[in-house]
Amino acid sequence: MAVGYCPAFEPKLAVPFEGDGASLFHAAPLLDELAEERGLPLLTSFADDREPPPEFDGYPEELAEAIGPWTAWFSATEGLRCVEGLLSTLDDPGARARVPLVDGVIEDLTALHAVLVVAKKKKAQFRLEVA
Repeated sequence: MAVGYCPAFEPKLAVPFEGDGASLFHAAPLLDELAEERGLPLLTSFADDREPPPEFDGYPEELAEAIGPWTAWFSATEGLRCVEGLLSTLDDPGARARVPLVDGVIEDLTALHAVLVVAKKKKAQFRLEVA
């Protein structure tokens, strides 16, 4: 199974994420560059960016115990601003050429867009979790 970004919601929503999130996870640095160039929220700003303690040398699944639970949640409206802006940006052939495996990225962004629309309607917050 590939590592990817998977949206989580508060309160929990029974809405399936149809992407696998792997393309978003692996393209995140490039997507953040594109977002920054266009004044959009960064994709990674919706994910846990806490650094492990300097003395931590355990397994990734032990990290939550070392740094404590992550309690941040974000506005679905801001998530939509990011995702819609990135999808619009990737309509440009020059931007598309900068992103490897761009079709998978677009599929994941489209799937993320669908669940964020539901989250906004239900007034739920979201975050991107690594799964």
